[in-house]
Amino acid sequence: MGDECFLVIAYFGGCELGFRYRKSKSFGPVRITASKRGVSASIGAGPFRVTKSTTGRTTSTVRIPGTGASYVTTRSGRRPTQRPATRGSQPARPQAARQTISDETWRGLLSTDGTAAASKFQRNFVRAAVARGTGKRPSLMHLTLGQAARVLEYLGQSQATLNAGGRGVPSLEKAGTFAQWTMFGVLLLIVTVSSPTGFLLAAGIVGLMFLLRKRRRDRQAWEDATWAVSPVSGVQGIAVPDVQMEAQVNHAAPTRVASEARAPISPVSRPVSSSRGLYRVSLGRSEWPNVEVVGEHAYSQAIKAAVRGSGAPIAARSDSEVEGVQVELVAEPDNPYDTNAISVRWRSQVLGYLSGEDAIRYAQPLKRIIASGLTAVTTARIWSYDGGDRLQARVTVALPEPELIAPLNEAPTGVTTLVPWGLAIQVLKEEDHFDILFNYVPPEGVCLLIVSLHKAIRTLKNGAERPFVEVRLEGERVGELSNVTSAHLLPLLEHTETIGETALAYAKITGSALAAQLVVHAARATEISNDWLSSGPHPAPKLLPWATDYEVPPAYAT
Repeated sequence: MGDECFLVIAYFGGCELGFRYRKSKSFGPVRITASKRGVSASIGAGPFRVTKSTTGRTTSTVRIPGTGASYVTTRSGRRPTQRPATRGSQPARPQAARQTISDETWRGLLSTDGTAAASKFQRNFVRAAVARGTGKRPSLMHLTLGQAARVLEYLGQSQATLNAGGRGVPSLEKAGTFAQWTMFGVLLLIVTVSSPTGFLLAAGIVGLMFLLRKRRRDRQAWEDATWAVSPVSGVQGIAVPDVQMEAQVNHAAPTRVASEARAPISPVSRPVSSSRGLYRVSLGRSEWPNVEVVGEHAYSQAIKAAVRGSGAPIAARSDSEVEGVQVELVAEPDNPYDTNAISVRWRSQVLGYLSGEDAIRYAQPLKRIIASGLTAVTTARIWSYDGGDRLQARVTVALPEPELIAPLNEAPTGVTTLVPWGLAIQVLKEEDHFDILFNYVPPEGVCLLIVSLHKAIRTLKNGAERPFVEVRLEGERVGELSNVTSAHLLPLLEHTETIGETALAYAKITGSALAAQLVVHAARATEISNDWLSSGPHPAPKLLPWATDYEVPPAYAT
């Protein structure tokens, strides 16, 4: 397609009636047309083309090559104009007024609540809802499920819509993301190969994406600075220093100026002994940073070091984000501001603290791990923005529910190997052993246990023998697995039995004084790697018996 231009002047009876003018220019798959009525545009390649006319009408055309057949859909972007008589007889439809959400309201809506982070599609849904209600689209990159529910409620929408259409379902969201990127890649391919100038157009599209991403990052930095609740004033009982940071232009070490409210806490951390074994609180589960850390403003130098140590550059007037950073969770019983304080550290440097509420929730399992001579570790996501004069940062750590961090019972003695964490497997016939399971149901109604898996044989009526997996709790039978699920684990159990090891697995018990349900989390034989098989045994971590409190060594630097 090239340039085309024509001018038509019509005469009737010697009188000029009017003229028509049209000029068209093609840029690869894009065609721009200028006429008396305005400018229209179309894009397409091969049998596909989408046209936007000057009247606001959008036409999509799909042609079947060599047949002359085509499929055309038309959508008008303008509302039909009513006749005066009709307009007068029908009441005008009221238009929804735009809402205005103040910064103070946003601070309340986005206050830290400790809920899990919202997924990408859930965040985009809330952003679109805010845009419809206020006319402005926020960034909300760090939105949690609780915050999303509050925003939707404020806008007058049902909280149930947050999970509608598969939003929040990991498998569906992965499929949706894959489809989006696939369509984008196909579009770039069509644009690139359609004409010699298509490469420039594709580069422009990619550049526009990066520009929009940067704009959103800048918007997020503004939201964090304007809408974020002060970590010290927003949560009570936080064992973090209430200090101001004064950084020099050359980014030298900041001078710490204590406020009058309380004395500052020294940023120097007592190092965690490297001889301690590591206890991953995820236990092999997928990790998602879901718990907010507070007090990051007092540890900018440590946060910069953690970001740099993870391979992300830090430059003035720019933001950085790293994920999967291994951090330690250290209890500080000698902290003068909160004996339940739990610091989040990277290579013995404090990045921040769990909030006062979260510290109380996680104190018992984390102190049990530390008192057992282990170091509790997890992964964190760190976002930072270097504003030149100060560093804005947000740290979130991956933590399961407190009752699912450490098992209630101790691992059996002898040569054992702990099977990696896997999908949930329902235990059958546990109701026949409620007299045993009843003793392991905590007041909260749910906890983690360590069970052993054994190969057993059942003799059928015809004399045939059928193997199955028997589940035991501290040597006593508490149920069995179905024939289908047993087939997935029997090869692994036969292997461990051959080399003289007892297979252990984590199990989640849920129940009350009336009934109990047991679910085993064990990887199937097809999910076990050869490296894991050859590097055994893999004993379960040795923890102290369960107690309400534990004595842990001092860790707060004086």
